[in-house]
Amino acid sequence: MGIDWFAFLTVALVAVVSSCFVVAVYSVGLRFWSAADTRAGKFTVKEDGTIGPATAGFPNPAGATTAVRGFRALAILCYVICAAVVLYGIYLIVPQFH
Repeated sequence: MGIDWFAFLTVALVAVVSSCFVVAVYSVGLRFWSAADTRAGKFTVKEDGTIGPATAGFPNPAGATTAVRGFRALAILCYVICAAVVLYGIYLIVPQFH
């Protein structure tokens, strides 16, 4: 009984790459969601670069609602991609699904 090292390394490499992909896409989704909240006026970026609660006079530029919808749609798309990759991985692992 021997170990197929090429298959072992292939599985290890795919596991590392796919996990990094899921984390990166989820992080981008969080960034899009945060950008939507900022554009919606929930948070403001102060002069020192920190983010705080919005003030009463927060400027809401024209077309911000379109940008908010776009950022939220991109964030949801990122989350759906992550869920699809995770579900596909579970499908590959569980033999009853084949």
